[in-house]
Amino acid sequence: MADRRIYPDDAAERLKKHAGQPYRPSNGSEGEYFAAVWCAGCSRRNGFAGQGCMIFVASMAHGINEPGYPEEWQYGADGQPGCTGFRDATVRARVARCGRTADLFSTEAPRG
Repeated sequence: MADRRIYPDDAAERLKKHAGQPYRPSNGSEGEYFAAVWCAGCSRRNGFAGQGCMIFVASMAHGINEPGYPEEWQYGADGQPGCTGFRDATVRARVARCGRTADLFSTEAPRG
């Protein structure tokens, strides 16, 4: 699993008391880094119908204390901010397929 820490260990140690509380980047640079660490590897980044991640969009549209601010962005038990809505884009979901249907993308001839 990728290292998704964005704060040095000493800073994260001081933030452990905020575990479960909402996280909001303190500035644009921190926001870019958070997005690079969390959003770039997430399968949700293309969102619904290619609109982008609705979690990310909500974080930009709402203040941290507003009802629409995403609950997914929060401090973890380790003091590091994270996104509980993260879905690893490198992990493919297992899909049941019919054994009688040829694989449309395979170079092998169908059997049977």
